Amino acid sequence: MALKPDDSADQNRDAPGSSPTQQLASCFGRARPVLQALVAGVDSGDALVVATDRKGFPVAQRVLRRPRDLPRALVIGRHNRCALSIPNDNRVSLRHVLLTAWPGDGPIRYRGYDLGGRAGVLLADGKRVPGFSFQAHGLISLGRTVVFVAPGGPEGVELLDGGDDNAFRNLTGLDPSGNGVRLAMSATSEPGVAQLGVDEPREYGGYRGLDLEARPQPRGVLRLRSTKPSGRGEEVRELDLDSRQLQRGLLIGRYSDRCSLAGHGRNLSRVHALVTEEAPRSLLVYDLASTNGVRPAGMTEGPSHAVVRLTEDSPVMLGHFELAWVPNRGVKLH
Repeated sequence: MALKPDDSADQNRDAPGSSPTQQLASCFGRARPVLQALVAGVDSGDALVVATDRKGFPVAQRVLRRPRDLPRALVIGRHNRCALSIPNDNRVSLRHVLLTAWPGDGPIRYRGYDLGGRAGVLLADGKRVPGFSFQAHGLISLGRTVVFVAPGGPEGVELLDGGDDNAFRNLTGLDPSGNGVRLAMSATSEPGVAQLGVDEPREYGGYRGLDLEARPQPRGVLRLRSTKPSGRGEEVRELDLDSRQLQRGLLIGRYSDRCSLAGHGRNLSRVHALVTEEAPRSLLVYDLASTNGVRPAGMTEGPSHAVVRLTEDSPVMLGHFELAWVPNRGVKLH
């Protein structure tokens, strides 16, 4: 029986030697009908995150509500505590990637961080990156899993409409051949400072371009202290911060080989939290599906917070560990 043109193209994309982009386009083509149905059921202004296997079969999904003050955060990994849990892909790490969605007008802007998984994070063009950013929609690959991000409502339906190749181009900026513009690029934009309102201005997460040639700037000291000292006395660990560490995302936990600031104590998860920059006088601390959670100052009980703002006057609790920040004076974000 003769193959239909779409089937023939699909077969060629799956053939040995096909490019990573062709393989992802084939996966997307199989997943597209389901993705279309799912985004139609999501409110306009919100977003849908769907993980599929390489055959395009959905294995996990999550609706991301539009962020207001703090960013939304989604930990993707094999651990059952992850907001988007991928249990059947052993190439996905327990905590593989952190996807953050930032407040502001217009399409949602996203920033992602590789949490040190051995399979890494790949973009639609097959390039492995330590971090990525995109606006409104995109695609990343983790091990044998593909993660699609699309707006909900009519915007998502229109994005995924038309033929498979056209919809793939809309989603990623690439043709299945790999030609086009990379929508998601490592370290090309970063959460920064913006002003909202005139009578009552306040800082919130915006996006700004990065000067990749700029030298790292000192950003003070992070201090991790156990509030339940052992018989050896109070244990305090400190780390000198710089702007480059915060741009890449700084990991805190028990694993010294993956975490820049490592503490001792079972109350701290192996990879517990990630710290990034928000503004000259504030950092953001994200819970990485930890066992004992991340909470505002003084709170060691109750539900964990997906993200907590860290300032000089307001430390953050990681389980019973207190994370404090002493910033440098006169810091400017540009």
